[in-house]
Amino acid sequence: MSVRGVLHVHCAPPALCPHIEWAVAGVLGVPVGMPWVDQPASPGTMRAELAWTGRAGAAGAITTALASWNLVRFEVTEEASAGCDATRYSHTPALGTS
Repeated sequence: MSVRGVLHVHCAPPALCPHIEWAVAGVLGVPVGMPWVDQPASPGTMRAELAWTGRAGAAGAITTALASWNLVRFEVTEEASAGCDATRYSHTPALGTS
């Protein structure tokens, strides 16, 4: 079963941007390109948004893949699907994942 979701990377160093794309591609099983733009709220960092489609539980897998990088702030959402509630994960270096 396929589900939809959105990844919002609120803040990441430019050097990590391709690594984030590779990590998400590894979870989703397809190449990922994200439209990176400067993050004015945190000069010297980038932000991007990705609408994705994947298997149920992919939001958790994306979160696990990205949460170990302590310089990345992000949110991942996943729409509800048969037998699964909708999910939303958020991560900041100072507060961890919720």
